[in-house]
Amino acid sequence: MAAAVQEQEPVTRKGYALRDVARSFIQVLGEANPMASGKLLHYTADLIGSGGFDLWVTLCWDYAFEHIGLASPRIFVYLKKKMADLMKHHVDIPFATFVHSPTIQQATFEVVLILQGCPKRLKTKMPPTHSETHQNDGWFEATATSPLREAVRRVWSRDHDQPVLLRATNEMMVAVTDGALEKALFWLKWTQEEDGLVRRLHKTGLSTMERGPGDSKQRTAIGYFVCAVAAEAYKEFAAKGLVRMHEEVQTLLDLYRSGDKHLSAARRQDMLILILQILTEVPRWKVPAAPSLVRDPIVLERAVAQAETFYREILALPMPTKSLPAKVGPLKKKIVPTSEDKLQHQLNSLDDAILSFYKL
Repeated sequence: MAAAVQEQEPVTRKGYALRDVARSFIQVLGEANPMASGKLLHYTADLIGSGGFDLWVTLCWDYAFEHIGLASPRIFVYLKKKMADLMKHHVDIPFATFVHSPTIQQATFEVVLILQGCPKRLKTKMPPTHSETHQNDGWFEATATSPLREAVRRVWSRDHDQPVLLRATNEMMVAVTDGALEKALFWLKWTQEEDGLVRRLHKTGLSTMERGPGDSKQRTAIGYFVCAVAAEAYKEFAAKGLVRMHEEVQTLLDLYRSGDKHLSAARRQDMLILILQILTEVPRWKVPAAPSLVRDPIVLERAVAQAETFYREILALPMPTKSLPAKVGPLKKKIVPTSEDKLQHQLNSLDDAILSFYKL
């Protein structure tokens, strides 16, 4: 049975199982050395040459949110423009023309090499909330007591938004101004959970105003209210010179409101978190602007020029008989212990042996 399941798993032109090549692609994106770069270009050519363009796009977005984030917010501006251009060509021209195009080949290599060269920062986790805080007027009245911020007041609508939404989002923005990211994220999560509870009880949430795009099924979702408040807050901060990330913040807002199939609900939540991070942390930076995306354009240009060689090797192989899906399940990263990890393990083992010998 296991052998039958294995035979049914999609493979690339090179013969890699889909899950294996996706995992390896993500892993080498996080490694900065010539060997890793070579593997990265090989996997890119294999994925796209095997008909896995949509999966490749999704993996690139996933890596940017999971492993880069605030370390290089400019990457989201770049990816939005680059992926839109690539996706247009992917739709407009035949597959064979697409994968054999030197322009497309070089563009895909540029994307992954820029991703690989970005500084790394794991995404921030949401803090826990407690069930007893929900549908609890006493707790809320005692906790949500901050003076009302103008950014929240300008977005809130008396006719469409409940007072709970006004006060909870206000607490979130007070925390942002105070530089308390964890507290801001607590109120974001609490508001989303409260909205979900209200929807289940009354078939409508904390807001009835359609702030989302017209083609969205959740036009009244709380995330769109948070986006609007964050946009107003950003205008205030920018006017005071506290942050200079106009294009980066606007890109994240646009991505949240977009219907891009490569961006899941989890990624849209990451966008909200990242916007709040920018508003909370960047005003405290020495230079409140996004760092440059490419450190050495000449090295990048030379690496990109190798695209045809990598693609030629892959495209000479037959296409897989089974189409590659646009998504793959959770990927468990293979952890390769570093020399420091091995040394620390040896020291810990020695400590345990000594303690055991002396019965300590």
